[in-house]
Amino acid sequence: MKMSFKIVLWGAIAVVLSVITVVVFTPALVWKPATTPIAHPYTAEQERGRVLFYSNGCNYCHTQYVRAVDNAMGPVSQGGDYSYDQPLILGSIRTGPDLTYIGRKRSQQWEVDHLKDPRQFSPLSLMPDFTFLTDSDLRAITEYLYYLGDRNPAEFMVESPEPYQAAAGPAYTTAVQSTDPSATPQGWPTFKESGLYEGKQIYVSHCLTCHGCAGNGLGTYGGTLIVTPANFKVDPFRTMPDDQWFWHVSEGIQGSVMPPWRESLTVSQRWNVIHYVQQVYASPFERDPDEGDPPPAYQKTNPLTATLDNIDAGKRIWTRECAVCHGDSAQGEGIFRAGIEPVPPSFDDAGHYGPFTDADYFWRISEGVPWTAMPTWKLVYNETERWELVTYIRTMFTKTTPQPPQPTEDRKITTTPVMKALKLPLIATYDAGRQQFLVQCAHCHGLAGDGKGWDAAFLSPKPADLQQKLAPTVAEIMDDYDGITFSKITNGMRDTAMPTWGEFLNTRMRWEDVKYVKDSYTTGLSAGSNASHYGKGDVPLPYVRTDTGIFESEIATIVPSAGKPIYERYCVTCHGATGQGDGPGAANLIGGHPAPFAKNMNLPYVFSVIRGGIPNTHMYGFEPVLDEIDVWNVTAHVVGLTGGKWGG
Repeated sequence: MKMSFKIVLWGAIAVVLSVITVVVFTPALVWKPATTPIAHPYTAEQERGRVLFYSNGCNYCHTQYVRAVDNAMGPVSQGGDYSYDQPLILGSIRTGPDLTYIGRKRSQQWEVDHLKDPRQFSPLSLMPDFTFLTDSDLRAITEYLYYLGDRNPAEFMVESPEPYQAAAGPAYTTAVQSTDPSATPQGWPTFKESGLYEGKQIYVSHCLTCHGCAGNGLGTYGGTLIVTPANFKVDPFRTMPDDQWFWHVSEGIQGSVMPPWRESLTVSQRWNVIHYVQQVYASPFERDPDEGDPPPAYQKTNPLTATLDNIDAGKRIWTRECAVCHGDSAQGEGIFRAGIEPVPPSFDDAGHYGPFTDADYFWRISEGVPWTAMPTWKLVYNETERWELVTYIRTMFTKTTPQPPQPTEDRKITTTPVMKALKLPLIATYDAGRQQFLVQCAHCHGLAGDGKGWDAAFLSPKPADLQQKLAPTVAEIMDDYDGITFSKITNGMRDTAMPTWGEFLNTRMRWEDVKYVKDSYTTGLSAGSNASHYGKGDVPLPYVRTDTGIFESEIATIVPSAGKPIYERYCVTCHGATGQGDGPGAANLIGGHPAPFAKNMNLPYVFSVIRGGIPNTHMYGFEPVLDEIDVWNVTAHVVGLTGGKWGG
């Protein structure tokens, strides 16, 4: 047949119509996917909102289609999600958040306000405002959005996507526990057979710097990050399913520096480090490490001598890595010790640690301790550095290695001309420094700064009496005092347990320490406007509804006698045994003794002062170191000292 123009034209039209039929009409007739739980018929108002949503171009930026490559946006979209969408409107380029599961994540009024003024909620948003629409139209759009997705507000961790859903790690092997006391200790063999030893090593080499040796997300690198690493000791990690652990470890966390470890760790290695984190941090329980004796490879003596340089080198490592769990005075009371089992030990136990040899310490520092959070530091520090740490522990804490001759005061301080010229910045506040002194310094230097903290008796040389040490001449105060004090705090004091706080505290925190000790023990406190307010017994607004009845009925019984030992540790040094303000630590304070307790003090006032402190005074706020029940018990004891009767 001769191909005329008419035949070509009608042929082309027939082809186009065939394609349209195959692409458009045939799927509409034969495509009947099973309806999914998120699909639902639209009410008249929701349908009107849907029309307004698309007619105003919202779909140009906001898709409603979760692709397989997406994370953290709900399950991948299925055909049945759109059973009631006529017509289907898919395929636009996403430049704003996907809205497939936006329903019930915010209130409808929030959505209305957001449509009117997007920058109110997201200052850098590119979304135009829709104030040209009527309130009725805006409400209709939010009615449509509010019913998108499932009916769950999603106040949970994001579920793991395929192929991680229902992933489970290998089961632990079993072991027969011997009851023969002469048998080989079971600690190390079972620890290695369980895979947890490999998990510990991976954690130390891959995870420690961000998540920390205490597993709380405050590692030495974690504080430099915009997104704080996960704290494994709290929910949702304590109860997080295995498949979510495996997903996050394998793929990393978007928006953070958490790497996709599937690129370098095998499946077995990932499960071992997950099991280690779960067992040691997320869900720990008390176990006997059952260590045994150092193996032959570690039967060594310390090749280093106890010089000031070696001791200082070990102290820097201790301050940076060990003090958070063991405490800077090695009493097992580090600021991150909570939730660690077995608890970090106190090296004050001479009966246990006295017989320890160099090899005992070097082995434990190098390999860690089985079934505990003690890291394998051989993966982080070389042999010399580990011996320096052994030297510091044995000279300063267990005192089983003789200390070198004490240096003079000038040799104790590491001060540079630059530090001497430094001046206290205006941003340093007294109250912030006071609270930091309570947490970091008072256990050695004492709450009154007299060098008689509750850990002071364990240390040699003894902590400095700041009331005497920090009393320079007026010329020194005006010239070098700030820089010298900052240098002492930063670099520590040679051949003492005074930490090199520059290894742990940031610059601002160290300057706040300078502010506190300077104003408390050298220049004297200036009368603060807030102090007089508290002195009248007025109750700060957050405490006016304090109610012991509700506390005792719902939480715990308040016991005045339980407050007595707490009072003796934290309060006697200034307030005295009977609350007359005649405590031994306050005898030489600039500004003198605190006033005697007034009779019949307001109960919420006493509680508020013990818990929150008094601004611009020596009175600490003990919330960082005391639980609520402890504060109430001390409050009850103080009531007794003022002549009152608890509950009367």
